[in-house]
This record gives sequence, structure tokens and C-alpha cells, in this order.
Amino acid sequence: MIEINLLPKQYQRKSVSLSFGKPGIYAISIAAGIILMLVSVTFYQMHQVGVLEDNISKAHQRADMLQKDIQLVDALTDVKGKISERMAAVEKLDSHRTAWIRILEDISRNVPEFIWLARFTELNPPKVDTTKQQENASSTPINDRVRTAEIEGYAFTLNALASFMINMMRSDYFDNVEMKTTSEKVFGDQKAYNFVLSCDLHYLSDEDLRGLIAQVEQQDNSKNSATHKSLN
Repeated sequence: MIEINLLPKQYQRKSVSLSFGKPGIYAISIAAGIILMLVSVTFYQMHQVGVLEDNISKAHQRADMLQKDIQLVDALTDVKGKISERMAAVEKLDSHRTAWIRILEDISRNVPEFIWLARFTELNPPKVDTTKQQENASSTPINDRVRTAEIEGYAFTLNALASFMINMMRSDYFDNVEMKTTSEKVFGDQKAYNFVLSCDLHYLSDEDLRGLIAQVEQQDNSKNSATHKSLN
């Protein structure tokens, strides 16, 4: 079938032909490569960001778990310290069990009428600098069997309090008995004097006594042997 275009030339359709040539093709190829590279880099960065967010989330979870473990370890350490303190106190009481029995019996004998005791505390020895202790070790011996103690109680009369202090001063287990504090208290219609005494506590366990006896016997034997040699 033959088609004849009878429209004027200005109305006739003109065919458009694009001709880029080799430079245009190269430019388009480069632009397409750049776009493809940018898209690839964008997807790679998005993937890396996702991996980092996942690692951060895992790190936060791990930190929470470690925090719980740290709290558990701290709690166990605290419990261990308390148990160690109690075990040390029990071992100390067991090692000086007979001495403490004698001390408490002596205190009960020293308490007169109108006196009752509320607290008996053995104070910890003051901390000593190790360097100074080594320097003065040869000149100043340290008596490990002497401890500072405090006795708190109540007295209805000052005479009873004075009698108690005198009895404590005469005791073989206490020395340097001093009045630390005293104050008047009211219990209903009765008045009493709250007092705190400080003193030096001397005690010897059975092991210490046996050690001292053995030491004295050894000294006596050495003296006897020296005397025997001199006589010969």
C-alpha cells in the first residue's frame, strides 16, 4: 500500500536521529559506570552500617551480662569477707577459749550490787607503720597478749561505780582502768549513770601458758647445767 503525504513541508513530521559519536558514547559509558559504582558503594556502606549496628547491639547485651556478673562477683566477695571475719572471730575465740572463760568469770566477780553491764568490746590494735615497726623492733618489744578493751554499763549509785572500778584495778586481767565517759540516764522513776570504762586486757591461752612454762623450764635447765659445769 502506497502512502502519499500531501501536507505542506512545514507540517510534515521530521525524523529525529541522535548521533553522539564516539566521544558521546564514552561519556555515557563513564557516567553509567560512575552511577553503578556509587550505587554499589551505597549498598556496601548500608551493609556495613547494618553489621556495625548488629555488633553494637551484641556489645550492649554483652555489657549488660558482664554487669550482672560483676555485681554477682562483688556480692560474693562481700559475703566471703563477712564469712572470713566470722571464721577469724570463731578461731580467735576457740584459740583463747579458756582465757576468755577466766576473764568473764573475773568480770562477773568484780561486778558489785547496783551495777549491770551492757557491753564488753575488745578494740582492734592501732595500725603501725611497718617501717617504723621494723626500726623499733629491737628496742621496743610488742606484747601481743595485751589488748585495749571497753566496758559499758549502768550504775544506780556512784559508790557502786567506784567499787566496780576498784575491783577492776585489782584484777590480774585488767590494767590502766580509766573512766572514759559517764552520763545520767532516767528509766521511768529511777536514775542511773551510764558509764564507759577503758582498760588494758591481759590474757593467756592454754597454749601461751604451756609455751611460757616450757620457756621457764628451759631457762632453769640451762642455768642448772651452767652451775653444774662451774662446780666441776
